[in-house]
Order: sequence, then C-alpha cells, then structure tokens
Amino acid sequence: MNRRELLRNGASLALAPALLPHASLLAQSSAPPLPPAGANGWVSLLNDRDLSGWYTMLQKSGKGVAEAKKMVTIEEEMLHIMGSQVTEEEFEPGYLATHQEFENVRIRMEYKWGQKTFAPRTLSKRDNGLLYALIGEDKVWPTCVECQIEEGDVGDFFLVGGVRGVQGNHSAGLFGQGISPTHGWPAPGSAMERAAGKPSTTEPSTGRMVKDGNFELLDGWNTVEVIHQGDRAVNIVNGRAVNVVNRLEAPDPQKPGSFLPLTRGKIAIEIEYSEIWIRRIEVKSLL
Repeated sequence: MNRRELLRNGASLALAPALLPHASLLAQSSAPPLPPAGANGWVSLLNDRDLSGWYTMLQKSGKGVAEAKKMVTIEEEMLHIMGSQVTEEEFEPGYLATHQEFENVRIRMEYKWGQKTFAPRTLSKRDNGLLYALIGEDKVWPTCVECQIEEGDVGDFFLVGGVRGVQGNHSAGLFGQGISPTHGWPAPGSAMERAAGKPSTTEPSTGRMVKDGNFELLDGWNTVEVIHQGDRAVNIVNGRAVNVVNRLEAPDPQKPGSFLPLTRGKIAIEIEYSEIWIRRIEVKSLL
C-alpha cells in the first residue's frame, strides 16, 4: 500500500466446526455461497474460472471497472492482477474484495511477482497487500488491517482508516511464541498464557508496524498467512511469524471518538501498480 496515501488518509470465518460465512452489511444478496471445506478444513476463495464471490473497487472509477479493464483476471487457474498491457497511462489503485465477512479465521495466500510495473510507480518497489477485517464504506483506502506485501516489507502491518492496535513484543524475534496455527493464541488461563506475562499497557496506535525478519522470496512463490482471532492478528511469511498486533479496534461510527474491537470483516487483495500472480487464497476456521 502506498505509504504517502495512507498517511494522508490516516475495520471472520464461520464458527467452528462448520465454516459458515457471515453476511456483510455491504454484501450483495446475489453473492454466491462459499464452497464446502476440503478434507483438510480449508475453503478456497477462488474457483479457478471467474471472480464469483468477489468485487473490485478503484480509487476514482469505483466498483466493477477493474474487471472491465482486465486489471484483474483469472488465467491458467490463477488470479492475475495487473497483467494489463503496459502503457504511459497512469493506473488507479484499488482492491478486490469478498462479499462475505469472516471472523476467527486463518487466511493463506500464495503469490509470485510478475515483471510488469505501471505508472506512476514504474521505478518503485513492487507492491501489493492482503487486507482483512475490512468494514464500512468501500473506498481507497477502506477501514481495515493490511498485511503488507511489498518487496522487502512483506509482513508489515498497516492499520488503515482509523484502525489502531498494539504491536506485540519482538525484541528477540519471538513473535510466534505460544501461537498455534490450528488454535491461535493460548486459551485464557492456560500455562502458556500465564507464561506470556501481563498484557501490554501501551496505548493503541495507528499507521505502520514494521515486521521482524526478511523471509520472502523476490523470485518464486511465497506463502503469506494471517491468523485473525478476536481482536488479535499475526502475520506469517513462509512459515515464520514476523508480526503480531493486539487490541485491534476501529472507530465507532455511532460514537465519534470511541472505538470498538475489530474482530471481523471482509478479505481483500490490493490492486496496485505491480503485476502479481496468486495461485491460492483460502480460509480455515480456527478450532
């Protein structure tokens, strides 16, 4: 996500054991249901044929235009973003979002960079992002949490649209201590939770929270995962937990100046100025 735009401008899966998507306040009534979970519990959000279950939003042109411009397509059973012909035209940023909202969810995405970059960022780092807990008005950029996917910065948090939180302790690269890919954070009152010590008293903040460690590949496939459980989230890059945020909260639309825990929302993938292939994006309920 463009940091300058963010600073100028600046919210979950079905309950176990079944995977039952919650209807978003903004969801279209014609949104198709998710396919059933596979034997391993994962549910694919892509059908390898078309963009059913998703919609696009561009900064100026609004909804539905990115598909018409072929900025987002399904090719070779993969999602292809910004595979358009490179011209001198300046493209708009935006995102591709699900109609459904999810909570208490594990999200997994596999991506590989393409070669194309587009004006006005032809000489910049290749940039994208996995957005989740997306709520409220569709705009660029919306109220959400971003797991940054940018060359050299994969796993950074961007808290967008007034979202705020507290970054977990990462003084020794131990972001993932006690977190289970299957169950998420330790159960309240468990020995593991007690070992983690008292909750941080740091006041929530917004903006960027830098990851710990570089584990992404610039040439090849990468796996980015997010565990979003309650008001906490962890970003995992190629099997390494590189960032944690706690006490996620978003502005209360009914009470200016107040905040509500951010525990659910849509999932989205950025449409930025760089070509990217995504061969998998799927979700799994935390047990």
